[in-house]
Amino acid sequence: MKTTTERREHLEALICRAEREALQRPELYRAKVGLMALLGYLVIFGVLFTLLALSVGIGWAALASTTFAILLLKKKLIFVILGMIYVLLRALWVKFEAPDGYRLTAKQYPQLFDRLKTLSRQLRAPRIHQVILTPEANAAIVQTPRLGVFGFPKNTLILGLELLMSLTPAQAEAVVAHELGHLSAAHGRFGGWIYRVRLGWQRIVEGLEQQQNIGASLMRRFFDWYAPTFAAYSFALARSNEFAADAVAAQLTSRADAAQALVNSYVVSDLVSERFWAPFFQQADCNEQPAAPFGPLRDFLSQAPFAADELQRKSAEALAIATGHYDTHPALNDRLQALQAGTPLPKLPALSAAQAWLGERLPSVLADFDRLWLQRHGENWRERFRYCRQGREQLAELAQLPAEQLSAEQHWRLAMLTEEFMPDTDPLPLFQRYRAAHPDANADFVIGRLLLKRGDPAGADSIQAAMQAKPELAIDGCRWLEYFHRSRGDAGAAEQWLRRAERQADIDRAAELERQNLTRKDALASPQADADTLAAVRTAAANIASIKRVWLAEKPMQHYPAAKSYVVVFAKGWFASEKKLTQRLVAELRLPQNLFVLCKSGAHAAIAKRAIKAGSEVYRR
Repeated sequence: MKTTTERREHLEALICRAEREALQRPELYRAKVGLMALLGYLVIFGVLFTLLALSVGIGWAALASTTFAILLLKKKLIFVILGMIYVLLRALWVKFEAPDGYRLTAKQYPQLFDRLKTLSRQLRAPRIHQVILTPEANAAIVQTPRLGVFGFPKNTLILGLELLMSLTPAQAEAVVAHELGHLSAAHGRFGGWIYRVRLGWQRIVEGLEQQQNIGASLMRRFFDWYAPTFAAYSFALARSNEFAADAVAAQLTSRADAAQALVNSYVVSDLVSERFWAPFFQQADCNEQPAAPFGPLRDFLSQAPFAADELQRKSAEALAIATGHYDTHPALNDRLQALQAGTPLPKLPALSAAQAWLGERLPSVLADFDRLWLQRHGENWRERFRYCRQGREQLAELAQLPAEQLSAEQHWRLAMLTEEFMPDTDPLPLFQRYRAAHPDANADFVIGRLLLKRGDPAGADSIQAAMQAKPELAIDGCRWLEYFHRSRGDAGAAEQWLRRAERQADIDRAAELERQNLTRKDALASPQADADTLAAVRTAAANIASIKRVWLAEKPMQHYPAAKSYVVVFAKGWFASEKKLTQRLVAELRLPQNLFVLCKSGAHAAIAKRAIKAGSEVYRR
């Protein structure tokens, strides 16, 4: 089985190869992508056709030969094949719920639907079945297949209220035209088909993950390989589709509107997050009564709150970002260059698309969004207020105590609360003073994190010391070290830490599987259990009258051997239920160790027998 690093490098190599082929031999590349897209359907329908052909052939043979029919019924072969067909169809008949949210109708919002109708007609785009308004600064079209892999999609246009409030009507039309362009005939039938196939296979994989049957398991094995491979190889086409959709948007509106919409989408949303949403949520730290955000957000945006130098700084940051390996959406600079429309500064509209398209209903929409927001988030707001109040009170109490009188726990808590609730105070000296008195991997990690955030290479030593002392910190530590080296332009060192994080993730995944599964091949040994563990097992067994005897064995762990894993085998009375006794014993055993609980005479009798032989009896009624 390939490691995470091997899978990532394989997909990255496939993406690079596909991009080269798309540039050097575009027709051959498109043909290969088309064949790969067909492969998924060929496998699905090939398996179905084979099973159906077998069932028809066997049925014909049974009609032709009475002896064969009797043998067929006796061996139940036809039922096995029909069962396989049913299971496969059930796996493929994946049900997807269409996106749900604040629905907009043509009767209530005629201006919006008139523009949608015009754009759809110009683009020869498929019908939009519903339009949903969401809070985010985003827009998308979601195709929900009503017949699983067999298609027949329901198309939902999702419009973000914040996005509509930050764009002019023409700029918002450019965004909608971009989304419709992906599905339209004007985009190019082949590109649109591949776009839909990519999204379709992703949805199928998500649906198969939710099913627990043999057919779904078999199809998952294929799609676990096929879906990411197809996505990687068609990546270059997917990225070019974004440029093509941008071109469609510019053609239907103007290059200037399409470019301005892109810049506002990339830059203004970040500024709104910093200048509006961050201070808004910080109110929960001091005010118990929840505030409603959307009316204030409209007022904030209408005041054109961003200074020119702030807009220039944010634009420069956005333009400096390069398109990454896994970005189907190209970076802002690449998209603006493709449009050949210059690099306009972000500019908030005098008349927003929200005002133009939602019209006189906009105040009621904002009121509805505020009401829904308070219903969904009001209690979380109050919980945050109570948490901050308690934290500040505790911080004030600890700050009054002389440093030499603080216990280790109090000193650690003081440092943590200072970092969280006193942004103008440097918490690093407190953590360093704590670490000097109390060797602690968690303190090493926090000190390393704080140093790396301020660009001090000494933080790397602290992070590595924490990782060595506490393996569960390894992945987070690797991520911090990768971020640090990448921010300094050292791609080689960053790649090394990325690889180490991936290796650690593989180890953690293997350790989790090791603790979840017990098979006949697993080695078992005499338990090295302490007195408390033995007492807990005996007490639990004594509390269940139908349990007569209990044996304990240990499953040695290859990964993280210090974490014990025990096998508990019990013998039951004649008429007791194995399932109920197992559930009761699991509930009674309140142990920190990983446990496998088996009945001596149950479905796992073979494993239980090996555990009894390797382990020892710890309880007899």
